[in-house]
Amino acid sequence: MRCLFVSDISPRAGGVYGLRAASFAQAMASRGHQVVLLSPTLNAAEPGTSAAAIRERLATHDWAMPLLLELEPRAQARLDFQRASTTPALLRRLLTAWLIATEGGVHGDWVAAARAILPTILVHFKPDVVWANFGNLSNLVVGQEIARAANVPWAIDFKDNFALYAPASLRHALKRRFSDAAAFTSNAELHAEIAGRWFDQPHEVIYSSVAPDMVAAPGSRPRSDRFLVTLIGSTYSDDSLARFMGGFARWVEAGGAERRDATLFHYAGAADSNVRAAIGRAGLECVASVERNVPHDRLAKLCHDAAVNCYIWSTFTFHHKALELMACRRPLIPFPGEYQETMALAERVRGDLRTCTDEAQLTATLDAVWDAWRSGAIPATDPDLSSVTWEAGAAQLERVLANAIAPR
Repeated sequence: MRCLFVSDISPRAGGVYGLRAASFAQAMASRGHQVVLLSPTLNAAEPGTSAAAIRERLATHDWAMPLLLELEPRAQARLDFQRASTTPALLRRLLTAWLIATEGGVHGDWVAAARAILPTILVHFKPDVVWANFGNLSNLVVGQEIARAANVPWAIDFKDNFALYAPASLRHALKRRFSDAAAFTSNAELHAEIAGRWFDQPHEVIYSSVAPDMVAAPGSRPRSDRFLVTLIGSTYSDDSLARFMGGFARWVEAGGAERRDATLFHYAGAADSNVRAAIGRAGLECVASVERNVPHDRLAKLCHDAAVNCYIWSTFTFHHKALELMACRRPLIPFPGEYQETMALAERVRGDLRTCTDEAQLTATLDAVWDAWRSGAIPATDPDLSSVTWEAGAAQLERVLANAIAPR
């Protein structure tokens, strides 16, 4: 198959953001398919691939690998106004709703960039099928327009919660707009169930795998000199974050000088300012450090050094980070809960998931990990990721896309 994948973010962004589309593109190429991966440039002002360069690269490309084509979004005054921090909130919301209703999304600059190279794609690549991820609504517009122009089927990948990002008043309109999709995939049963409230196409759940850097070697050991506790990713709820930090701070204090001096806390994620504030309010006595999102290689080093990794659970999304962090061969604490789907996935891969629903459970779990660490033990099991590889997921995706093509 000649497959055109549409990603809302450049794979060069690092971290989890562009990982799914890029990894499945490579896995599909390894299965013998020709794959073009289309994305915006990493930075909006960064020059993208020109039509002439696309023609040349398509003619000479080694299809053992996917061909990444990054396009520079085309600036539009109304989008600059909609995104400006100085635009009044009510006006921004009205403009956002108007853009979604009339154009299908709020990233028309990305849509315009894709339209500009569409003739080149149709002549020099001629895709058999299109797969567009729901990172934003405009990304679906791009996938749909390419598929229509090429007269080929397309499929949606709901890697996020559709209901969370699509305004309630416009969901049925968006259902009608994208009703011509032949199928959809999702990265979780949770997201598939939510998307299925509006989209009734054939669908399949295809779990993402993990970045190779995140998989700890069987002999990996946590730091022996300090008891490192990490908190990874977005924090979603200020209340949940406050409860976690409060419980953790009280646990450190209860251990006296020995625990205070031995313990390190490190946060990595987009909520750095929120976490700094929560640390201050909790009165955390141990050494603490905070940084924003980091590339997978640095994140892996941090989480492999840890005695225990943690994340804040949110009810409105599937936390793929759970699988990534279980691959680190350390105990993993979601707080203050987790869905049964993630618990079942933990059993499937033999991950050490220790869900804590309140501060008392958090304290007890930290006590158990602390005691194991002090004795030199590694309490985590060795995970088995063989059923959630990119290659296994690509076999599922291949079937979905082939079935989309077959009726035609």
